[in-house]
Amino acid sequence: MTSNSKTILLITHEQTSSTDTGIVGQALLEAGHAIHTHEVFSINEDGTRTIDPRFPAPGDFDAVIAFGSFSHIYEISEDWITREIQYISMLHQQGTPYLGICFGAQLLAESLGGRTVRADRTEAGLITFEPGHTCPIAPGPWFSWHSDKVELPDHIDVLARTAVAPQVFQSGRSIGVQFHPEADAELMEEWIRIGGHELEGILPINDFRRGWAAHEPAAERNTRELLDWFLNAQ
Repeated sequence: MTSNSKTILLITHEQTSSTDTGIVGQALLEAGHAIHTHEVFSINEDGTRTIDPRFPAPGDFDAVIAFGSFSHIYEISEDWITREIQYISMLHQQGTPYLGICFGAQLLAESLGGRTVRADRTEAGLITFEPGHTCPIAPGPWFSWHSDKVELPDHIDVLARTAVAPQVFQSGRSIGVQFHPEADAELMEEWIRIGGHELEGILPINDFRRGWAAHEPAAERNTRELLDWFLNAQ
């Protein structure tokens, strides 16, 4: 482990724990960081689902990254989501670097006084930010798959957006990204297996695959740049 290695908590929200963290988890390990994973959901041998809202003590980690979900925040009434929003709020107040990805970004928005609403249309496939973005990362390509968007208080800095939704926002050491920097071919196939029906009439699955295959190396470079910014920003 290198002298500048960090202890990082990864929070996942789907039952695809072997691949949920994708390029992000791989890049962090290659950089010598110590990774711990908290699975909010797990599947038991009998097929039932277990929810674990007992998040680790935030002081045990140098940074926290929360990943996506096929769920919509405004449709969830279970107690775990309130507890996770409170946990993210505590991280923010303590100045612990937090990166929220898609659903994780929406949780951050809620913790900052914003909200999540249905977007005008589903944004799926490869995206590029609109001109004028101010975040120090590449404008694209980034992998996207969501049908919601965040609405943020005026004091939150929106650093990049598309015509559909804010894509990068920041408050202190907390950053939210609506797209999926963790995506790789294996994870994309898992998402297609679980939720490919969501793309019907929006984007043909084979076009989805071809677009990703053509741009995966560039997207992976962009992801490593994003992680460097997140972990080293002051």
